[in-house]
Amino acid sequence: MKSLHNYDTLNPTRKGEMTMAETEKSRLGAELTARQVTLEGDWTADEARRILAVFERLEALSDSDSAALFNGQPTVLQHSGRPGRVGRTLGGRVILDADWTDWTLAHELGHRWNNAWGRAPEQDLRTALRAGRLEWLKRPLRWFEKGLERLLRKLGIKARLDWPALWYHPGDAPPPCGSDRNFNSSEDLAECFASFVFPEDSKSRAKNAAKKPVKPAAHWDWGRQHTGFIQTPRGQFLSRQFKATHSRQPSQPRKR
Repeated sequence: MKSLHNYDTLNPTRKGEMTMAETEKSRLGAELTARQVTLEGDWTADEARRILAVFERLEALSDSDSAALFNGQPTVLQHSGRPGRVGRTLGGRVILDADWTDWTLAHELGHRWNNAWGRAPEQDLRTALRAGRLEWLKRPLRWFEKGLERLLRKLGIKARLDWPALWYHPGDAPPPCGSDRNFNSSEDLAECFASFVFPEDSKSRAKNAAKKPVKPAAHWDWGRQHTGFIQTPRGQFLSRQFKATHSRQPSQPRKR
């Protein structure tokens, strides 16, 4: 697969004849490589610039360099080459579709951060906010609900089964941007991460989510009580987590 920072090697006939655009690509690749980030696939210089800007914003807000933040582990950003705005994270690999947004990248980096620390951050979040109550019971019931919906669809019955009572419980504070039946502790952590990087987007998303005609939504608009995400209980949790990063060496085992 093509890597951005290997542009010269991939184009040997033009080596030594780099245009301004190629020089910019090379610079961006070097900046990302310094952060242990590799780009695979057909990324444009503008996309690489956006990616670097998200990492720089994250570093500034968390007061931590990327290498330390991700536990000294490399991160691969893969361009899927297919249309859509979806992102997926598998271990240290983040896969983004062609129409990805900066929010999507920040969200997937939240999953990447969680994975880098053995998913301890999401467990710590649940504990700190007493989230995920009765999840041992609710999770299998949500699976049953979705399975029953698929079965009914095969039988020609178009029905959406979605009982808010089975949704993941956000605990003692509003979720970052609302909730639905796909929300869980991993998504909670990733949405918190994206909200920390883009608090204004999160505030708007939470306000819109609070308009949903479901009972839990009445408590989702955290902007009514807090000026910014960092002031929310979840924002404060992330601030503490990022500060703790400074006191740990990369790959240092967590004391549980």
